[in-house]
Amino acid sequence: MAGGDRSDDTLTRGRALALVAIGAAVISVTALFVKWISLGPSAIGAYRCGFAAAALGAWVVVARGRTPATAATGASGRAWLYAVAAGACYAGDLYVWHRSILLSGTGLATLLANTQVFWVALLSALLLGERLSWRLALCAGLALLGVVLLAIPGIAASPLHLHGIGLGLATGVFYAGYYLCLRASQREVRRLSLAANLWVTCAVAAVLLFAAAAVTGESIPWPGGRDLGLLLLLGVGAHVGGWVAISRGMTVVPAATGSLLLLLQPVLATIWGVVVFAEPFGGYEVSGTLLSLGAIYAAMLTRAPGPR
Repeated sequence: MAGGDRSDDTLTRGRALALVAIGAAVISVTALFVKWISLGPSAIGAYRCGFAAAALGAWVVVARGRTPATAATGASGRAWLYAVAAGACYAGDLYVWHRSILLSGTGLATLLANTQVFWVALLSALLLGERLSWRLALCAGLALLGVVLLAIPGIAASPLHLHGIGLGLATGVFYAGYYLCLRASQREVRRLSLAANLWVTCAVAAVLLFAAAAVTGESIPWPGGRDLGLLLLLGVGAHVGGWVAISRGMTVVPAATGSLLLLLQPVLATIWGVVVFAEPFGGYEVSGTLLSLGAIYAAMLTRAPGPR
């Protein structure tokens, strides 16, 4: 096939679930980089996507001997459209989430962003005909309740801001759109290769984030040596590594189940904050972590019903 491969046709459900979970665990470390890097959040997002796109483009050139665009000439127009839409949604996700954090604090912003699990379940049922079992719905509710418990200390420390709440809810919608569009692009019969597909999404997101900074007058300086190294680790290691694993498994895993597994990201990010930065880990955090991890594990054991 000219545009992509069909290597996931033989991927078992168990391996697909493991890949999505591993990918979510990998991208959970990105929160550490945001604290380590001295640039602003928008600059971090733009460079993250830009360096990821550069690494993915090099991957395609080495693997196929052609640029990503020419290597995917056999892909369908819909596959390209979905990949571009995924990149646009991801740029929107980063842009509004960072501003939600500034207005509402990390706890509430993270909680609202993870309402994506409900948007994905709703849209996959309405648009894709994927049924949501009551067991999976219960697991999703319990896992999100765990995220609520994790967010309570941060919410208590930050004043409520309606604009920030709106931006946080928009983050969840953008993240759901990103996940569903990325998944749809990889489920096309004539699709881009996995690396080329992610190259499109990252390149589009980087261009839009740099453009948004230029339009709003936000400064995005070239990073210094230390920040440059951290940004390369963030973009090439954490972002590419995590989303390659997620993209590999997401086509086999039902959309609602995959979005639920992504809740591993805020849960593990909390744990990394405790381990690396000695952040508080009291009763709310312990309860939230155990509840979310237990619900996610139960979801991995639950088989979703077939399409309607």
